[in-house]
Amino acid sequence: MTSLASLLPLALLATLSAGPRAAETESQRLHRRGVQCMDDYERPDCAIENFEALMAASTSDRELVTDAMLRLIRLYRGGDDPEAVKPLLRKFWDAGMKRESRGHVPHSTRFVPRDFDILLNVDVARIVAAPLTRRLGDDARDTLFTCDEARRTSLEDQRRRKRAARKAKASGRDVEAVLAEELAAERKREAERAAAKARGDAGAKGQPSPILFESTCPVALALGEVDLSKWERMTTAFSHRDFARSIALAQIPGLDAKLADAVAGARLIEVAPDHWRVPGHQYEGGDVDLARLDLDELLIAPAGIIDEVIAAHRSRKRSVDRSLDQLVNKVPRDTGFFVVLTQGALVDLGFGGLKPSTRGFLQALLPKPKGMQIAGVLGDDFGLFTRVPTDNAVKGRALVSIARAMIERRSDDDANAEELLASLDVAEATDRRALLASYVLSAAQVEKFMLE
Repeated sequence: MTSLASLLPLALLATLSAGPRAAETESQRLHRRGVQCMDDYERPDCAIENFEALMAASTSDRELVTDAMLRLIRLYRGGDDPEAVKPLLRKFWDAGMKRESRGHVPHSTRFVPRDFDILLNVDVARIVAAPLTRRLGDDARDTLFTCDEARRTSLEDQRRRKRAARKAKASGRDVEAVLAEELAAERKREAERAAAKARGDAGAKGQPSPILFESTCPVALALGEVDLSKWERMTTAFSHRDFARSIALAQIPGLDAKLADAVAGARLIEVAPDHWRVPGHQYEGGDVDLARLDLDELLIAPAGIIDEVIAAHRSRKRSVDRSLDQLVNKVPRDTGFFVVLTQGALVDLGFGGLKPSTRGFLQALLPKPKGMQIAGVLGDDFGLFTRVPTDNAVKGRALVSIARAMIERRSDDDANAEELLASLDVAEATDRRALLASYVLSAAQVEKFMLE
């Protein structure tokens, strides 16, 4: 199957054919030649030369830069210089921090309550169209986006049995015995999560799921859709102190017609103009409401929270926490998904379960984080890029050294972890203002990881 990435140069050429040749930028030319050398002529030396030149060029075209970076990583790993991969990984944030991104989250994100300090953004259209998703097939897409419970259960059963068969083969045991152990372990984990939630334990383990993971499928079904793959984007924001205090924003093509049909079919109840309720569905014991705040943009929120967002939207005044907003705007646009946490959320979730004495010692030892940004990029491969802005370059350098030593020790002790950890790079940012962790997996590694 032809990859989306390999079609990009053709799309560029088609666009340029309508105008003068000079309309092609130097970055576009380097990318086009690199892709031709790699995909058409199978000349890795030529491809590396052009992609390296693109990475060194000054350009704001993030999609070309990221595609070139992922392709270079594959070329380096297939050649004689695999260590060249790690310095390359550090360029992801360098290229992304040169200018702020706007428009890669729904417009109404600016109106979320001020106490919300975690945000997750999923670019559904980009994930569905990614060559990696297409290679993994319908099962991978449906695992992420189906709202058909029978289909979801079937996929979970298939993955569970494949994992059991793999473990049974490696250990020489019976598949059914391994499968029984897997099921028992899952039930134990679920019981531990339920107990932690009942106790109100600090940290994410004792928290309910944000509304995005509980209410998007009921909303999709009310709108007459059986999965979320036709939605363009989904964003959730919430408070780290109470994940139930959360909202979701969805960009849905043809939203007005879907809403009208849902109301006519009594699948939605109109509460007020541009404000509806989902009958028969509750989140954390309360009603779930919907509001249309912008064209093809739907707000999903608990009934007790939605009025806060509607009021902020009507006032046209930003209510979003400033530090959260800044972290979001520093994430590159060409991501399949990203997560940001403010300083307060990161510190409390990272250290919340520790004893006060241990927490104090670690906070004194480690650099003070100013938040966290995690970006996932899908091309022919999958890249995960984490950035933690810090307040102390010296402590940051020491932490990087410790982390690298731990990775090397784990690789030496665990042969199974060696392959995956070889793809992990921990470093300081070039401006020494952040700690970086980068991880790129090939499609084959992703397939293997899904079965672990």
